[in-house]
Amino acid sequence: MTRLSAAQRQVQADFLQQARDGRLEKPVAEGSGLPNLAYTCADFYQLEQQTVFRNNWVFAGFQHQFVATGDMQPVTIAGQPIVLVKAEDGVIRGFHNVCRHRGARLVNEPRNCKKFICPNHSWSYSLSGKLIARPHFHGGGQHDVDQSDCRRADLVEVSCVTWHDWIFVDISGEAESFSSCIEPIAEVIDAYDFSALRFYESLEFEIDANWKLAIENFIEPYHVFSCHPWLNSFVGMEERQPPTFKDKVLSCGYQFQQTDPARGGELPWFPNLPGEKHNRGDWFVLFPNFGFEIFPDQVDVFIAWPQGPAKCCETIALYFVGDGASAEKYSAARNHVTQNWNDLNHEDIGIIERMQQGRASEGFDGGVLSPYWDPVLQHFAVLTTEAIDTSSVSGS
Repeated sequence: MTRLSAAQRQVQADFLQQARDGRLEKPVAEGSGLPNLAYTCADFYQLEQQTVFRNNWVFAGFQHQFVATGDMQPVTIAGQPIVLVKAEDGVIRGFHNVCRHRGARLVNEPRNCKKFICPNHSWSYSLSGKLIARPHFHGGGQHDVDQSDCRRADLVEVSCVTWHDWIFVDISGEAESFSSCIEPIAEVIDAYDFSALRFYESLEFEIDANWKLAIENFIEPYHVFSCHPWLNSFVGMEERQPPTFKDKVLSCGYQFQQTDPARGGELPWFPNLPGEKHNRGDWFVLFPNFGFEIFPDQVDVFIAWPQGPAKCCETIALYFVGDGASAEKYSAARNHVTQNWNDLNHEDIGIIERMQQGRASEGFDGGVLSPYWDPVLQHFAVLTTEAIDTSSVSGS
């Protein structure tokens, strides 16, 4: 396990003392969310990378970006440089993005190669991570190509799964099975034929706020009437259901009375969609930072990428059904949906950044929560705290 610094052990102890000061065990109306240091402290941010993001299934990339054998994509997860690659068998695999000899980073940008070649001493590895050759390893002209004796020099693989178009990695290799984690979502979306989905485009945003605020805002509908005029007119607060949770999945949804161009009005629908889904929207978060919404005509993925204690990036990836993603006759409809998501997110960003600014205040101690809307936020705090607490043996 990752060894924590003295500063990280101290902030871990401070955080657990504050978070476990009865606030997370109490009924929601008497409890609260996470303390301020979880959103502002640099040492906590590093601690979080080594626990929350190291010990859970974390989104790492999109399958549609891996078209050909040898397509490679470098990413950073839990502070670790990782490379994703489409191997010869068509499976997308993840490896620690570092040569086993002197630790040079292997891949710096997306590319296609038949093998990994270290730029330092030209050690080469297959797309399945096996060492192929070490030039001049035994002296000038004395190349090492005896793979039977090279297992210690193979690339270090990380647990990696692909679910629909989405790739997840478990850096620690100790998270519960991905199928168990995703089961509460899989049960709800069983009626939707995801094979009919086609990726359209991604929207990217930079936010001066902690990633957790973006996720909390995504799953919490209480702010809709105040922050989103169009969305509130589409589905009012009286029609909205409170968020729920099960294990590491947070979820919410609603029935809408009539379709709208931004929600199932002008684009093709999922085939053979049951009647009860015709006016249904559902959205989910898989802890820690992957979310998506599903409507009769679209799936919209939401990822909050941590960039520091008070900074994150957001990706919203839009998917439509069949030729709804590409046919010219649906161009205006796609533009309408895209503009709607862009507008909604910009309405959120200002509020998220103001919440981040408020985390500097001694007058805020985790929040006074609504027992109707906010149990999901307390559960998110519990998940975060449990993830942080699992590291207590690693620093001793």
